[in-house]
Amino acid sequence: MADVVVPVFNEREILPLFLNRIEALPLTLNLIFIDNGSTDGTVEFLRARPGITLISHGENLGYGRSLIDGLLCSTSEKVIIIDADCEYPPEAIPLLLDRLATASVVYGSRFLSGGPVNMSHSRKWGNNILTIFFNLLYRQGLTDLYTGMKALRRETFQGLSFTKSGFEHVVELAACLALRGHRIVEIPIAYTPRQTGLSEMRHLKEGLKALRVMISYRLNNHGGN
Repeated sequence: MADVVVPVFNEREILPLFLNRIEALPLTLNLIFIDNGSTDGTVEFLRARPGITLISHGENLGYGRSLIDGLLCSTSEKVIIIDADCEYPPEAIPLLLDRLATASVVYGSRFLSGGPVNMSHSRKWGNNILTIFFNLLYRQGLTDLYTGMKALRRETFQGLSFTKSGFEHVVELAACLALRGHRIVEIPIAYTPRQTGLSEMRHLKEGLKALRVMISYRLNNHGGN
């Protein structure tokens, strides 16, 4: 059994495909959806689906707030985080869980497969720069800090107090895990750019926020206990 934390925002069109792919996996998974103020029927669709947990914010509280609430709601010893837009393959969930048997934190990297990654140059370079900077500050060896697919053991995040409600939560989580002494390992995953909807992320603005969070947490050693 593992919990799967899925942040959603206006994903009604892609959700049937996402759920079909999840349900085809030979695993027992507890799905936790956190809706961030959708207006396209996402909430109504999910409420009509049996066997899932739905947290509805009612308004847009930020990507990070969705992940924080999903982690707080989870109860299993193993937790998967994945976006609902099918950019990240649900079929990789068993691979992450297998690797979690020998690691405490596993990230799915879009850059380890060796092939080209269908991503804009600005987005790719921004991710690379932030990842390199994070590695230098936190002594990690990541290739994809901003991946939206990861697996964690419960003890890695239990007791941590997260405060970042936007996309900078991605950095906050990684920084807290590193400061707790966890080595974040990676496995290669496929990546398919979203075919529906629009990304909420504004990369330059979020990149500057990320740098501030990295430096602040490193200097103040937040989350190190």
